[in-house]
Amino acid sequence: MSKNDCYVDDGESYRGNVSETDEGDECLYWNSHFILINNGIQIPKSSSFMQMFFHIVYDRNPDGDVMPWCFFRRGRKLLWDHCDVTEAAILQVWEV
Repeated sequence: MSKNDCYVDDGESYRGNVSETDEGDECLYWNSHFILINNGIQIPKSSSFMQMFFHIVYDRNPDGDVMPWCFFRRGRKLLWDHCDVTEAAILQVWEV
């Protein structure tokens, strides 16, 4: 397992290559026309969001949710779900 296969804390800094939800749905690109035309979904419009996420498909956590997530399409519905990515184990080192 590489460092890109898991996330730490809420996954806001996650930059791995997972692009599938927990349920196995394929994530949409963040600049997908289907996301952009859906008025019911608000995505962050900050320049840092656009630079980091706009042209990628991989799972991210741009809004501070509990873990990385992505949008996916089911028929004509735009949905989102958490990603199939594991939280990193935190190892504590004790001095003796």
